[in-house]
Amino acid sequence: MSTIRSAVLQANRTASAIALAVLAIAIFAVVALRSSAMVPLDARFPTSPSTTDLATLRRAYATEPSSWPRPRLLPGAHFAEMAPLSILPQPTGKARDLARIGAKLFEDPLLSASGHIACQSCHNRRLGWGDGLPTSFGHGRAKGKRNAPGLFTAAYRSPLFWDGRSSSLEEQALAPLADNREMANADNFVGLLERINASDRYRAEFASVTGRPKIDLEDVTAALAEFQRTLERQTRFDRFLEGQTNALSDTEIWGLHLFRTKAGCANCHNGPTLSDGRFHNLGLSFFNRTLEDLGRYGVTGNAEDTGKFLTPSLRHVSRTGPYMHNGIFPSLAGTVRFYEGGGGRVRIDETVTPPRRNLMQEAAKKSPQLEPFELTPDEVAALVAYLQTL
Repeated sequence: MSTIRSAVLQANRTASAIALAVLAIAIFAVVALRSSAMVPLDARFPTSPSTTDLATLRRAYATEPSSWPRPRLLPGAHFAEMAPLSILPQPTGKARDLARIGAKLFEDPLLSASGHIACQSCHNRRLGWGDGLPTSFGHGRAKGKRNAPGLFTAAYRSPLFWDGRSSSLEEQALAPLADNREMANADNFVGLLERINASDRYRAEFASVTGRPKIDLEDVTAALAEFQRTLERQTRFDRFLEGQTNALSDTEIWGLHLFRTKAGCANCHNGPTLSDGRFHNLGLSFFNRTLEDLGRYGVTGNAEDTGKFLTPSLRHVSRTGPYMHNGIFPSLAGTVRFYEGGGGRVRIDETVTPPRRNLMQEAAKKSPQLEPFELTPDEVAALVAYLQTL
């Protein structure tokens, strides 16, 4: 009898042990699932994420962008969801021939009045189609007041220039050709056309495309534009958007999440070109200072455009520094810190002439898409790591 009782007690103890083990496993699974589900996929995402947190974030971004965690948008933002850029196919036939002529012209100082300045002087292939300087030098070493932007995405955007004064690549080409600080063809391009038409090579190459013996200004700008349409290249972020989730590391995905949420970058940098194509006042007009630049106002004459500049594309941004319209930030980390503080500031307590007082008031009105935020050093590093994938 005692043997039976002992066997029963042993069986009960074994059953209890098994039940406890099953319960422990179940509790662990529930806790793990709840822990994953409770990670906030917005601006409250942990500042020091664990491996589990980052794995949760990766799963959230392993879907179509339309299903990604929503961006933190501020009043007036014009947001288009991120998407891979549809890159133009390489030209064929006469368009290819024209692009090849454009490539030669782009590198030829023959286009400048001095014979010393070429398009590539300010837009160098090895420098991200910029020149690596805060602002460029041109004719007679004259210093311009704006940064030479990279040309990767120029063919995919309109308007062009920091102040948006040109609507097409063909129109854009005329500005540096004529500008006295750049290529200085101030004679209505008469000298430029004489020099180009004096070249047997250029005349023959253009004639094979246009069927005309004489080269016109429109031929020159068309060739330069066709060449610039060939400059864009696919990025790692494009591949990630296409479904290659291993194209980005966990840290880079964390940076993507910060870009869309806590840092608020996606308010202005969105869509396939990572630009909203609009003009914003970042508080960098340096109103009443040596570096004063009133931006879009110089084109429209509208006071409300004072200090506004076109949102640049962030594609290939790690290759196109320094940053901003005047190139005052040499690094991406420094640029992030500028936005972290909510942009620049224009003083409105200075004495200015009456016609400029209204402009000063407008220059002080920063974009509503600018709002201070705070990042840890690790978050800044993650955000910069993401920017380097663009």
